[in-house]
Amino acid sequence: MRILHTISQLPGKTGSGIFLQELFRIGKEKGYTQGVLAGIPALGYDIHIEGLEHFFPVRFNTPLLPFDVVGMSDVMPYPSRTFSSLTPTEIDAYEAAFTEAIHHAVANFKPDVILGNHLWILSALVRKLYPHIPFLCLCHGTDLRQGELAPHLGVHVKPWLRECTQIFALNEPQKKTIMERFNISDARVSVNGSGYDAAKFFPTPKPKAPPVKVLYIGKLSNAKGVPSLLRAMERLPFLPHEVTLTCIGGGSGPETEAILAHLATTPFHALGFVSHETLITHLYTSHVFVLPSFYEGLPLVVLEALASGLRVVCTDLPGLEPFLGPLPKGAMAYVPLPPMASVDVPKPEGLDAFEEALARALEMNIRAVLVGETLDEKGVQHALLPKSWGGLFERIEAYM
Repeated sequence: MRILHTISQLPGKTGSGIFLQELFRIGKEKGYTQGVLAGIPALGYDIHIEGLEHFFPVRFNTPLLPFDVVGMSDVMPYPSRTFSSLTPTEIDAYEAAFTEAIHHAVANFKPDVILGNHLWILSALVRKLYPHIPFLCLCHGTDLRQGELAPHLGVHVKPWLRECTQIFALNEPQKKTIMERFNISDARVSVNGSGYDAAKFFPTPKPKAPPVKVLYIGKLSNAKGVPSLLRAMERLPFLPHEVTLTCIGGGSGPETEAILAHLATTPFHALGFVSHETLITHLYTSHVFVLPSFYEGLPLVVLEALASGLRVVCTDLPGLEPFLGPLPKGAMAYVPLPPMASVDVPKPEGLDAFEEALARALEMNIRAVLVGETLDEKGVQHALLPKSWGGLFERIEAYM
C-alpha cells in the first residue's frame, strides 16, 4: 500500500506535525511505501523524517506565496501568518499552490490512500480534486478552532470534507462537534485519540529533591495559559532553591515577547526550542509536568509526561480524562477551566480563581515530591500502553 500524508505546515514542529512523523515511522516499520506533502518556508528549515524519499513541498516566502507559512494556531513556534489575516488574493494563491502540489504528488507518487491532517483547506482540496482516492483525515482541534476564527473560509471547506472516507476525532466531544458542523453521520467519525512512543518515554529514577523540578512544554502563548502559570508559580510558598520551573518551547509575536519579558523577572528558565533528545532528558529528570492550556485537542505531551513517570497537573480539557481513564493515585491532577469568553480566551474576571486553583494543585504535587511519596509507575504504564502510536496506527489502518 502507498500512503500519502498531507499537512499544510511544518512536520514535527507542532502536535499535528508530530502525529505525522510518528504515524510515518509506524508505517515504515510495517513496510508501507509513504510520501509526505507539507507546507514549509523556502529557507531555514529541514524536514526530519527518517526514511522519507517522496517529499512534495509547498514553499512559502517565495514569489508565488510571498508570505510566511499559514499556521493552524494563531501563535506558532516559527514565523507564521494566520488564516483570518489572509486577503482574498492570498487565499487564491494559497489554494493554487497546494492544488499544484496535490496534482504533482498524486501523478508521481500514485497513492492508494491519503492520510490528511486537519479538517481545513488543504484536506478539502484533496477531497475535491481526487474524490476516488480513499481519504482519511485526522482532526486535531485547531482546525475546528479555525472554523470559528475564520468562518468566511468555511465555503472552502465544508462541502468537500463531508465526503471524507473517514474522520478521526481525538475525543467524544470533538466527534460530536465534527458531526454537527459538517453534517456527517456517526459511522464516518471515529474516536481514535492520541499516541506516544513507549520505547522512548518510560519511567526513570528522578533526581533527589529539593529542588522539585517543574516542567512546561509547549508554545509560549496566552492560549496555552503560560501567563497564568507564571503567576501561579509566583503564589507558591516555596523558596527558589526548593522549586524550579523550566519552560521548553517558543513562539512569535507580541504574546511570546510579553511572556519572555515576564520570565526574565523570575527565577524560572525558558530554554526555547530544544532537540528531541534534550526534551526527553528533561522529562526523565523532572518531577512535575504542568499544562495550563485553555484549549487543546488531546495533548500528546501529557501522555509522554505520564509515561516518563512525572506527576501531571493539567487543565480539565474536554475529553482528556475519559481518554486517559483511571490512573493510579497522584499521577494526574485536573484543574477546572475558568469561564471562557471564547474558545481559548478566558474571561478576565475568572483568572484569579483559576490561578489560585492551579497554584494549589502545583503545591500539592510539589509537597508530595518533597516528602518522598512514590507513584505507582507500573500502574501508569499499564494504563497507557494501549495508547501507543502503534495502537493508534492500527486503529487507522483498519479503514485503509
